[in-house]
Amino acid sequence: MSYLSKEDLRVADIAVNGRKLIANVIYEAIRCKTYPTLPRNAEIIAFKVKKVYQCEFENANESFYIKHFASRKELLAWIYEHIMPIPEIRELNLSQKEFEAGIDVDDPGRGEIVFTSRYSKDPPMEDDFVDLDAFAGNLANNLIRENIEIGYNTF
Repeated sequence: MSYLSKEDLRVADIAVNGRKLIANVIYEAIRCKTYPTLPRNAEIIAFKVKKVYQCEFENANESFYIKHFASRKELLAWIYEHIMPIPEIRELNLSQKEFEAGIDVDDPGRGEIVFTSRYSKDPPMEDDFVDLDAFAGNLANNLIRENIEIGYNTF
């Protein structure tokens, strides 16, 4: 596992192709859950993420899109502005039970937050959900890490 240093987080030219950005979004949606299952509406999420990067990133060549971010903080702000508002991503914060009951993510009557630790019993599968803040942070880290490891500065 490679760790990001403060130096790595200062400037990040993020180069992605469609499959990589979409794959990172889906990967984090799976990874941020207790049970590694595909997220609900994965196809819709993939389609909407593709639309976002096609509009927001500069097309470098037929396969790659690039966007410059001055820092991890700026990349994270972009993720919160452009990726997190996608309704199907926001809905990942709902458990399957809540989703089937038609509860909205922002519903003030939504159940209380339950804190767990590594010693807690795993929740039932129908209570599993995605922590959206962890999702956004991990997505930013993955995008930076991939660009450091692959070294897309050959464009």
